[in-house]
Amino acid sequence: MDERSAAVHMLQNLRLQHRYIVLMDRGYESFNLFEHGNRLPDCNYVVRLRTKDKGAIREISALPDQECDLEMTFNITNSAKQKKLHPEYHKINAPNRRYKDKYSPKYRTAHWDFESFCPVHCRIVKLKINDPQSGSTKWEVLATNLSSNDFPLSEMKKLYHLRWDIESSFRKLKYDLGAVCFHSKKPAFQEIELYSQLIMFNVVNRIISLCR
Repeated sequence: MDERSAAVHMLQNLRLQHRYIVLMDRGYESFNLFEHGNRLPDCNYVVRLRTKDKGAIREISALPDQECDLEMTFNITNSAKQKKLHPEYHKINAPNRRYKDKYSPKYRTAHWDFESFCPVHCRIVKLKINDPQSGSTKWEVLATNLSSNDFPLSEMKKLYHLRWDIESSFRKLKYDLGAVCFHSKKPAFQEIELYSQLIMFNVVNRIISLCR
């Protein structure tokens, strides 16, 4: 139901003994997740960003149509007063903890787990990518906290292609499992459907592998 919060929870509970890189698609784009990645020890992230649509970060949509590698800082606040004084700040509708109970239930909120004002630093990389399906070229923008010395543009393209292979495999699995449309309306019954499809999928693939 909330992929971004689930991703933060997973990152906080990783128990790895070395540095790691997490690859995420456009659905995980959020300043809250970026800052969690910046503050968690040994965590490196690469997140694909929206570039032109309504949900794009304004600094990202203003990037030129050429490959670039920039260090950027986004000033984040959940204070209406700060936003009024500094229109260039990014305002997140996350209730101040002191006044959380006074907000209307209809007040639309976002997740923000840090100070009322916080500069979020990340590296923004714009790449020209060959689309494996159409064969055409397109622009992709990635947010990361990886060093440009260790991961120049050529290495960032390799990381992007690693994410694309994962995306393609999940897309295939989704359709093979019939997880596009469910017969049930209730989440609990949909979960039962998904598990039954997974069992059938594994059984069929096992039979196929034995017959070869």
